[in-house]
Amino acid sequence: MRTLLLSLFATAATATAAHADQVWVTMDQVAPYVFKQDVDQIVVGNPGIADVTVRDKSKVLIFGKSPGLTNFYLFDAEGKEIDNLIVRVRSTGNEMLTFHRGAQRATYNCMTQCEPTITIGDSNETFGFVSQQVQQKYQQVTGGGGVTE
Repeated sequence: MRTLLLSLFATAATATAAHADQVWVTMDQVAPYVFKQDVDQIVVGNPGIADVTVRDKSKVLIFGKSPGLTNFYLFDAEGKEIDNLIVRVRSTGNEMLTFHRGAQRATYNCMTQCEPTITIGDSNETFGFVSQQVQQKYQQVTGGGGVTE
């Protein structure tokens, strides 16, 4: 009996995954998505990979945060599961250049000229340095103060 129940459970889990819709998003970009029906609640599997901004009950913007795979469970107003949306986030395309020096890694965005960019997986030194510059620029733009050294 246990074998039968486990077999049925495995089959049901596989069937659910097989029928899930998939959407591809590029890291650091937003992609619009329209649901097949109105959604009342969205549960994000791993918000470190992708997140969502709700426009209305049928439209969202999906933001790719880092390369990987996650899912969004969708529920209707009565709390019933509507769908399991698979979200795949890919790294950016041909404009990216990655340098490896031993275990150290640094990533550059080379659209018109190569400039360092914040990318998951870069060395702590590179990631921290670029993050600090981005934060300082953000503070200048938002009126949060000047450059600190």
